[in-house]
Amino acid sequence: MSDTPGSASTLGRAIINKYPDIESKPLDGNKIELIVPPEKIRDIVSLIDEQVSDALPESLFGIDLTENKYELIYIFWSHANKMLLQLRVHLEGEKPEIESVCDIFPGLEWHERETHEMFGVNFKNHPDLRLLLLPDELEGKFPMRKSFVTDRSRMDETGLAQPKSRPESGGESS
Repeated sequence: MSDTPGSASTLGRAIINKYPDIESKPLDGNKIELIVPPEKIRDIVSLIDEQVSDALPESLFGIDLTENKYELIYIFWSHANKMLLQLRVHLEGEKPEIESVCDIFPGLEWHERETHEMFGVNFKNHPDLRLLLLPDELEGKFPMRKSFVTDRSRMDETGLAQPKSRPESGGESS
């Protein structure tokens, strides 16, 4: 990886020099991953916006690691520099939250809404966290969490074959 202007390593070094608590991990090519504490997300996203003139937010998604531990992955791309920036943020708790960055990159507004809807991550100061994809009866239930249980009561409406029943585990069979 080169250390020329517009390189991921140069940007990563500039971010770490300004915010020493950020960890970096170089990836193949002109790519870098930064481990960002939740309280620094706005600072880092603002710095990306300032330093990379054509930064484009490609995606934001959540991962349920289990036991109320989550990760958010933000991906930014610079076409001019052929550079990919990946921000990884760890969150914890039954009601995880982080500051919204959709005012910095408006293209992330719907990504934040979807992540809120599917994982229950509250994006503080987001202008509109109402449901985007799910039916109203699932409001407050987060289907991408590992703890989400599907009751299958509406399976017949899908037209899909009913799943085969599984034997009960952990008990004696009758």
